[in-house]
Amino acid sequence: MDKRISLLAATGLAALSLGAAAPALAAEPSFPLAGPSALVLQPSPATGPSKERSLHYALDHTGPGNGFPGEITVTVDLTKAAGVVSVRPDPARPGPNCTTSATAIVCKQQGLSVGSGREAGGIDLLVSAAKDTKNGASGEIAVTGRVAGASVTPLTTRLTVGGPDLYMGELRPESEVTAGEQQDLPLAFANRGTLPARSVALELEASAGLEPAETYDNCRPQDHGGMGTTTVCLVEGEFLPGESYRLAPDSPLHLKTTARAYQDRLRYAVVPDPAPDKGADKGADKGADQGRPATGRQLKLVKAAAAVPVTGSAAAAPAGHAENTDLNPADNERSLEFTAKGARADFEAVTASPSGKVGDTVAAELGFRNKGPAVISHLRSGQSVARTDIVVPAGVRVTSAPPSCRAVEADGGDRTDRLGAPRYFCDAGPFADTAGAYTERFTMKIEKAVAGAKGSVTVGEPVAGGTKPLSFDSVAGNATAAFTVEVKDGTSPSPSGSASASPSPSASASASASASASPSTSATTAGAAGGNLASTGSSVGPIALGALVAVAVGGALYAGARRRSGGHA
Repeated sequence: MDKRISLLAATGLAALSLGAAAPALAAEPSFPLAGPSALVLQPSPATGPSKERSLHYALDHTGPGNGFPGEITVTVDLTKAAGVVSVRPDPARPGPNCTTSATAIVCKQQGLSVGSGREAGGIDLLVSAAKDTKNGASGEIAVTGRVAGASVTPLTTRLTVGGPDLYMGELRPESEVTAGEQQDLPLAFANRGTLPARSVALELEASAGLEPAETYDNCRPQDHGGMGTTTVCLVEGEFLPGESYRLAPDSPLHLKTTARAYQDRLRYAVVPDPAPDKGADKGADKGADQGRPATGRQLKLVKAAAAVPVTGSAAAAPAGHAENTDLNPADNERSLEFTAKGARADFEAVTASPSGKVGDTVAAELGFRNKGPAVISHLRSGQSVARTDIVVPAGVRVTSAPPSCRAVEADGGDRTDRLGAPRYFCDAGPFADTAGAYTERFTMKIEKAVAGAKGSVTVGEPVAGGTKPLSFDSVAGNATAAFTVEVKDGTSPSPSGSASASPSPSASASASASASASPSTSATTAGAAGGNLASTGSSVGPIALGALVAVAVGGALYAGARRRSGGHA
């Protein structure tokens, strides 16, 4: 959990009629308490102890500096939870100077440091249903704080014994897909819990080459900048324990494969969602949402004639939005993998043409761009999508190279010294969108003029010995491009004059390069060493992503879907 420090600005100086200046009035810092507003608990079993769940509270603050020095007291009031739930400090994560009684847990500490997660002044509790508590019984924990020189916004957590346990059914579409085709998504789930869900959120998180074919007014998509989209559909109703539910026949969902498809993933989930506040969106535009016209159609759910079968394993990690409202959030979501047949993408070498005098240090952005149409992703394996093999022209010496690039000898053999190498291998990350160039910044000192000296950039599949043509590349002719460093007349004094170059794709040129390298998935801009540094303009470095994680869908996404359904999810 992020810890931010928020110090409100002060009022300024006001000139008095007598000419005396009034002192500045600094507003008191305000620290909100962070924690869940609701939590469901497994009912007490007939024999044995009740299952405990973790509950974490922390002060959430922002502002300058590295912390707040005042004394901090956080009180967890258990009065309204008595007889319904049992609460105790988590012995595995002891709080700072905490005392426990039958009615409260009080923790004190001096000062609060800026940090994240559970390290910066949080309180960790374990909660469970009290013995013989009835299903549906509820209580409240009220958390308040006192900080010298600041105010604390209190928080209340409603604890309910029992709750929904939504189990997402398994889909089995074709895993090999073709651009332009659609497949049915007959979503269905069961409530295996002890209480109804008052409303549910259906989540579809699709990577770049997939998208839902239908649009509904109670569904809101959110784009993730080339990585794909998450669509959340909010459906009101009472989803009873022991029953299964499916999409209504008049509101189907289909998954469309686009031209951007290559290796893709779909995550689908169902989450119990509190009933929306009827007055929350009063005055909101119900006819359109962020420029999308209303369709007049709602995604609906109906009872399924047959129970959703329990098959296989669900998600490896719990669905984030179900963590506090579902008795077993580990079975709320599933994922599917797809491979697009015949997917093509044009990877084009990107070079630059810096210039300067002998003695100058120039810079160049070298790499590749994905001209599409497919977004190339190796997120399953984490392997590099491509390698750029960079041959340095004669007469210049590399003075700074990105850490993600490996220096090799001219024949591709291993080399100890990273600077001054005749050749470099730069392995990109596991993802290449069509939005920009994936380049690395090199700085080179012009040591002498060499007539006709040329370097080259080749983009290809990483192999022992360098690169080979990419199997998906539809235009092999632009995978290699030449680049030169123009040497102007004269010699620059120290410090020398300026020089510049901008990255650009060049015509195909012959250049051979080979070597093996360990994959590297990050790019860092490096500074020049000596001489004048030439600017090459801005660039987009290689994206380093180990895995496609579930994108967090914020409250705005849920609220937007509610607005589009006229105040009802």
